[in-house]
Amino acid sequence: MKYTPASIVENNLLFTIPIYQRLFEWDEENILTLMNDLLQAFEKSKGSEDYYIGMLTSKLENGCNELIDGQQRFTVLMLIACALKEYKNWEDFLGNNPLRLRFTSRPKDDDFLRSLIDDKCSSEGYVNIKMKEGLSVIRRFITSLKNCDKDILFAEYVFNHLCLFISHLPERYGPLDLNKYFERMNTSGKNLELHEILKVKLLKNLTEDVSKYMLLWNKLSDVDTLLIRKRNEEKESQLRERKDRAIKSSIKEIIESSLINGIGQNDESKIIAISEIPLSINPPKTEQNKTKDSHCALSFPYLLLQTLFLKIEGKIEGNISDFFKPNNLLETFQQYLPYEGNNVKVEDIREFMELLVNCRLALDICFIRPSEYGYTLDMNRNEDDESLIKLLMLQSMLFVSSSNYTHYRWFGWLMESIKNHHGIPSTEHLFEDLKTRDDLLHKPIPTLSQLSYGDIRYWFWRLDFYIWLHRNTIFSDSPEALKVADNYIFRRNRSIEHIAPQTPESDSVLKWNDTPEDIRLRDSFGNLVMISQGLNSTLSNASYQVKTAHVRSYINGAKSGSIESLKLLVVHQDYKDIWDKTTIVEHGDKMYQWLIESYQ
Repeated sequence: MKYTPASIVENNLLFTIPIYQRLFEWDEENILTLMNDLLQAFEKSKGSEDYYIGMLTSKLENGCNELIDGQQRFTVLMLIACALKEYKNWEDFLGNNPLRLRFTSRPKDDDFLRSLIDDKCSSEGYVNIKMKEGLSVIRRFITSLKNCDKDILFAEYVFNHLCLFISHLPERYGPLDLNKYFERMNTSGKNLELHEILKVKLLKNLTEDVSKYMLLWNKLSDVDTLLIRKRNEEKESQLRERKDRAIKSSIKEIIESSLINGIGQNDESKIIAISEIPLSINPPKTEQNKTKDSHCALSFPYLLLQTLFLKIEGKIEGNISDFFKPNNLLETFQQYLPYEGNNVKVEDIREFMELLVNCRLALDICFIRPSEYGYTLDMNRNEDDESLIKLLMLQSMLFVSSSNYTHYRWFGWLMESIKNHHGIPSTEHLFEDLKTRDDLLHKPIPTLSQLSYGDIRYWFWRLDFYIWLHRNTIFSDSPEALKVADNYIFRRNRSIEHIAPQTPESDSVLKWNDTPEDIRLRDSFGNLVMISQGLNSTLSNASYQVKTAHVRSYINGAKSGSIESLKLLVVHQDYKDIWDKTTIVEHGDKMYQWLIESYQ
């Protein structure tokens, strides 16, 4: 049956997430994709047509709909409701006693969800990071709509037209019945990734080489495992030569020369006896350790779409956002690289596969790989090479300031640079290529007054990159601050915070008057900084003195890791004792001048 938030309220439906289901896992990219799709549907239909986000499967349990499938979608709907609660009807959707959504046998998550709704800290101090960060992403999105007066109608549209279907399982279903249900879902192909379906549909056309291409596709789709890894007794020079050859080679040459691990004449995936496995004093890698490893900057569906975009030279029909939607993967490929019907061109599919291999190798070798602790970059260079570190920092700035919403523009720039250099470019050339393209994209620079509203996070990342690039000069009088700047890591999940708070605590020296001049100065670029969600909530209304004490803890070694804002580090260095209206203007002018200089 079809439901909207409005009909859920009308029918007084309540939902629970059982203990065996995963908690909320959506990241910023997933959430922004949904919010942008909703906005696009709202604008296209002028608020009149439904937007379908999927199906939920539930079982009635003690008067509540226990979510057997679809808990991620319903949780994000609750977060949307939290962000829209000031708008008409949305508080009714959230519910009160009880809430619309509860977590079975997870009282801390129940309490945390209520704390998000009430804008209070959880009573036990527990934080569900994914839910907290997800709500912050949605709130920023709604704020951007406020700036163009679309928020009220958008909130009304989502309440009445965000559409999902709920499939109700019989009440008599017990644990054994649920097990059979999950088995049927898994064996029916319902949970197959779209790229797995595309693999079969696309590659079946390569009749003579289908098994070879299937094996290759499987290797390419495992984006978090490097295609080229050091082999037993292989020297570093040989490994570098193999990478350099592979990125210039055709699939035929790659297979014949065994350039990729596990594919070729000397296939390393052959079966060996247990007795042949060499002994090691190192313990096996645990799941916990695996999560600390680096991973690819793009998911495989996005890599497929980016490769297709290159293949057709960007010549698309309609909206570019529709082209880059992973949910449209099959339809997009059928339109631009047909795999069924009379328009199938086998040679085009072969060319696509050649390009896909090249793109995947480029991501492995020539672009950063994010990890829990920062980023790694190969480029066939030693990791302590100065030009490599400089390129790594530029790429990490481009990475965090991009998303599926901006279609990861850096990817096309990267591939064009590799094409122009006929292989792996030098770190110096790639740096200049990427920097020049990013500069052109972000010209002209906004005025200083414009850097106080809307989504301006890019400019804080750009400024931090400039500060890092010139850190030896900027922090020449403070070796401790220079060391902190050396360890800076760009992170995606950042939000704008006031240095002198909007509603200062009683110990704050600087107080604001309710005048247009003070409001403008309070929200100006000079008084803004970009930090993480967690630090934002910790320091939100704290005085300048408390915030500078936080920076000092990095400088004196009390805190380890990466400081979250180099702009904040500069503020601390320049204004150790006082932060007032005069210094805000002075700092803002100085930072704006640095942004101008960042183009030189």
